[in-house]
Amino acid sequence: MEISYIFLIFLFISIIIAFSIGSNDETFSTLYGSKTLDMKHILIIATICAILGAFVLGRDVSETIGKDILNIKIDNSIILTILISTASWLIISSSLKIPISTTHATVGSIIGIGLLLGGFSGINWITILEMSLWWILSPVIGYIATYSTYKLIHKFILHKISGLQNVEKTEKIFSYILMGVISLTAFSRAGNDCSNAIGILTGIQDGLSLDFLLIITGISFAMGIIILGRGVIKNVGTITELQPSTAFSTEIPTSLILFFGTLLGVPLSGSHMLVASLVGLAKAQRLPRKGNLWKTILIWILTFPASAIISILIFFPISNIFIIFAC
Repeated sequence: MEISYIFLIFLFISIIIAFSIGSNDETFSTLYGSKTLDMKHILIIATICAILGAFVLGRDVSETIGKDILNIKIDNSIILTILISTASWLIISSSLKIPISTTHATVGSIIGIGLLLGGFSGINWITILEMSLWWILSPVIGYIATYSTYKLIHKFILHKISGLQNVEKTEKIFSYILMGVISLTAFSRAGNDCSNAIGILTGIQDGLSLDFLLIITGISFAMGIIILGRGVIKNVGTITELQPSTAFSTEIPTSLILFFGTLLGVPLSGSHMLVASLVGLAKAQRLPRKGNLWKTILIWILTFPASAIISILIFFPISNIFIIFAC
């Protein structure tokens, strides 16, 4: 089995993963929920941000995923196992219209393989710990920051506005600001999430050029949003009632944390941050939450063990296939 054919198989599966990530992306849900833009215009902006974000920001997170987690030698069977495991859990979650963390699915798959082949020492737990701190703190910060931002906007801006015309004018201003903030979020999200699709490929060899892979995965990511992602966007966008001003409150922490985390090469969950922010907004407004939040949280909890178990179950069949072709 020639290495060129193997690489094409890896690339094909990475494209499927990027597509699955896009189909599970809820970044533009607040634009939809606040009725700032219709779905057609949301998809146009999403496509542009996906391709540019993957190409410009994807390299550092890709290298973290591909080189810093496993302490075992990465071979073709390991790469294929991680790719298929990640894609499988993403497809399952997207079919349920639940926004999960692609990062958690990928890292869960990597941990499963590391424990299977190298035991406890097969995983770089220091890297996992560092990422875990980001994973824990980012949704907490999103919740608190959204709650505080809404209260400040309501107290110092919205509360002092009188008259329907002035309210509409203010909300229109916030709608323009919101589009800019979400565009930054989508740009960062593409760089962070697309890295989960091709990051493990950097473990094949040192000095692997990522530019072509990042562009391809960016396009696939955008196609996922266009074809299937609208269901998740609608689902998350209706968790609570939204106006441009309130949607802005949810997007500020998500945008900033995701942007700086991506620059630092940290794999993050934009889904967790945004959903936590929307819950914080509902709390600040004293409004009932819409949608099945506990179902979403349950899927989040299951993501690590589920993706790890999938990778463990499929590794030996995949490795046997490589042995057969090698003979």
